[in-house]
Amino acid sequence: MTTAAPTPSGTSATPFETHLEDHRHWADGHPAPPAALHRALTFWTRLHGVLSLELAGHFTGMGFDPTLLFTAELDDLPAH
Repeated sequence: MTTAAPTPSGTSATPFETHLEDHRHWADGHPAPPAALHRALTFWTRLHGVLSLELAGHFTGMGFDPTLLFTAELDDLPAH
């Protein structure tokens, strides 16, 4: 079993962050630590997902305001 490397904040890296450390060619040499890359990917994928679902009409007929869902996602992201 592999143990996670400590991050600058003193917490252990997640398994995905450990994976990103060795698989970051897509980041084109950007110096961001794996935890920052993880947050960036989380931001991008969550917002992309909500917008894609809305644009494809998947929220139509559900009876809620997709703008509020999008806002809730934005508000929740700093917690991660």
